[in-house]
Amino acid sequence: MTMTPTMDRLRVGAMKSPRPRTLGYPRHVKRPIGPGPRPLARARRGALREHGGHPVLDRVGEELLFALAARMSEGTVREGGPEGPCFQGSTMLTLDLARLQPRWREVLDAEGAERLRRAVEGSVRVRLRAMRLACADVAHRLPDRRLGRATVETSVRLVGRQLHLDVDLEVPLRVSWRRAQG
Repeated sequence: MTMTPTMDRLRVGAMKSPRPRTLGYPRHVKRPIGPGPRPLARARRGALREHGGHPVLDRVGEELLFALAARMSEGTVREGGPEGPCFQGSTMLTLDLARLQPRWREVLDAEGAERLRRAVEGSVRVRLRAMRLACADVAHRLPDRRLGRATVETSVRLVGRQLHLDVDLEVPLRVSWRRAQG
């Protein structure tokens, strides 16, 4: 019969049994004073960063801009013209800064709103995405027409506590192949 060593009967060189570890903080870390651990801080991810002296939107900021913006489109088809019929219209994206503020890392006071406006105005990705939305609105309105190459103009402005991104476009129209066949 073999005997396992216990605390009172250890041979020289034998290892002691490991002491049970208590849960909690390690010995080298000071415990916080107070009722308990602090709750996690709420993370706000959208922000601007500086690049070459200009404010630049990060990807999260761009996604927030399009997720929270209200979109309104209007326009009409002009049948007479030297190049045939064309659609002339505009799409406006309106972002309420009060709605954006809880998710935005920076304060959107007058200076912060102006920095956001300059960042949106200088962002090629934002302008391209807004143009694609405007062209998609035209294609949705006129499903039986084939769209030509659009001429687009964009502008960004602050109106009170709102950011307006306007896309004005003119698109030549042609009859689609399906409609001409049937």
